Amino acid sequence: RLYHEKQERIVVFLCAPPGSGKSTLAAFWEYLSEQDESQEPLQVLPFDGFHYPNEILDNNTIERDGELVSLRSIKGAYQTFNLTELIDKLKQLKVKDPKWPYYDRNLHDPVDDAILVNRNVVVVEGNWLLLNEPVWNELHRLADFTVFVDTQPEFLQERLVNRKIRGGTAPEAALAFYLNSDAVNVD
Repeated sequence: RLYHEKQERIVVFLCAPPGSGKSTLAAFWEYLSEQDESQEPLQVLPFDGFHYPNEILDNNTIERDGELVSLRSIKGAYQTFNLTELIDKLKQLKVKDPKWPYYDRNLHDPVDDAILVNRNVVVVEGNWLLLNEPVWNELHRLADFTVFVDTQPEFLQERLVNRKIRGGTAPEAALAFYLNSDAVNVD
């Protein structure tokens, strides 16, 4: 309905903690939008493609709990995303059909320009789109509508550890990554 009122591309932010099911929810919305000809079909755009490449994460550090750690060791934290590139692509959404990056879970790295944006309603789904930190807290101005899905942290641990294991990480390392990175991101 909003698209028909504005007659311009509508950008929706779907924000939730990691492992909460936001990608599944967004895919379901996309599927439903394609089933009803009276609805404008939407396109899901994942936020994860804006991770810095591993090469950058490996060669940069941040202070956490009084010690320097590599950005890769906290991959998924908001500091590991290319905010400048995200803002640029979000601005492009209103004026053209840009190409959007994609995070390849097999490569464990982003792939630039992997998705052609070609629909009038897009749902950008990600963890940090509504983060209350400098610059991040201005992102919502680039969206027409925002949705936040709240979840219980204890529900997420099992899902996130299992996701890492399915990606080839040893169970002990998957739990350690959760405790050092994902658990912090859930809060």
